[in-house]
Amino acid sequence: MRTLFSSCCLLLLSLTTVPVQADFDVIAGWDRQLFPSFIIGTSSIKTDKPDDETRLGESDGLLGIVIEAPGAETPIEVSIECDGFLEPSRFSGSLSEEGTTYFVYPKVKYKFDRLSQCTQATPATMTYRVTVGEITQEKSVTVTFRSINDCPLCFQDGDTLINTNFIFASYVNEQHPFIDKLLREALDIGLVDAFAGYQAGTEEDVLRQVYALWDLLVERDVRYSSVTTTAADSSEIGSQHVRLLEETINNQQANCVDGSVLFVSMLRKIDIEASLVLVPGHCYVTFFLDKEQTKQIGLETTFIGADMETNAKIGKNLDNAVPEEFRGEQSWASFVNALGIGTKGLEDNREAFSNPAENQYRIIDIAKARRAGVLPIPHRSQELFVSFDHSMDTDDAMAESSEEDEEDISEEEDSEEE
Repeated sequence: MRTLFSSCCLLLLSLTTVPVQADFDVIAGWDRQLFPSFIIGTSSIKTDKPDDETRLGESDGLLGIVIEAPGAETPIEVSIECDGFLEPSRFSGSLSEEGTTYFVYPKVKYKFDRLSQCTQATPATMTYRVTVGEITQEKSVTVTFRSINDCPLCFQDGDTLINTNFIFASYVNEQHPFIDKLLREALDIGLVDAFAGYQAGTEEDVLRQVYALWDLLVERDVRYSSVTTTAADSSEIGSQHVRLLEETINNQQANCVDGSVLFVSMLRKIDIEASLVLVPGHCYVTFFLDKEQTKQIGLETTFIGADMETNAKIGKNLDNAVPEEFRGEQSWASFVNALGIGTKGLEDNREAFSNPAENQYRIIDIAKARRAGVLPIPHRSQELFVSFDHSMDTDDAMAESSEEDEEDISEEEDSEEE
């Protein structure tokens, strides 16, 4: 009888389902930091699904878990929540092979409006819930959402350094509402009657339009101001503070990146192809003089507002592009020097730009970035455009031109009398 009872107990135990339990580790951005600029900028990039069968869910996710499958074809559900920055995000699937380590990334539903308005490094609690079989486990971690002004340059992934400085392209915003207002002010100065990009005709026409924008920023007293450090820091992530366009325009301050993304935004708005040029510790602009993109020159944007003499060579195209009466006392000299220094920098570093191993030497082609899906950071600020009245500049230029015409007429009359 006792033997029969023992056998029945063993049979019951064998038929009882033992709950499957598997621990997991969280993946929370890079070094538990998340960059709104990167999330927004890459949100429309379509990436191919990796061949790695151990990566489940979103192929390029920043938030997920690492877990070892406790059995074959084990069902799993993963949810991630973070009040304020994202909607509850979930993944359902299965872990195919017992003993295999899987990386599971739910499709994260970010609140992009909130991300674009994150102007200071902000801590937030992120909650991960994982159900494996019938067992649910939960973990909470504190992450830091960086300021929208913080641009990630690179991060350390194990032994590999991943370059992310292409996100500078997200700070270029050719559709920013302030850009149209700047173009209107440039037209009011009177050097150009319209901004038509390459449709204007010649290389001289292109240079005249570029100088009109440069002269505008000088007239608005935009000055070089080096602000690159960020409030948050990490030994695994390199980053730089970048002013948004409305901050540069209204505060009249710009470091090399700030001035460059603003100028490229204006050039692209008027259909002149322009790119950002990155060299170690510095950024400037390059653009094409022709629609066919055969003639490329550089522009050193830190010279905006600088007091200097015209000591660079003035080419024939440039000399013909801008009438002397429209050459601003301060803007013309700085523009000529900016073209000279910028173009020389392009030529000196051509080899480095084409070398993939030279990570700090890059020409960020904005048109190519847009085609790849890199989006501009949308304008969400409540800040109003600070306008300038340039009518006096226009009146002075017209008066000077009129005086020269009168002198020419007087000389012609004197010549006829003689």
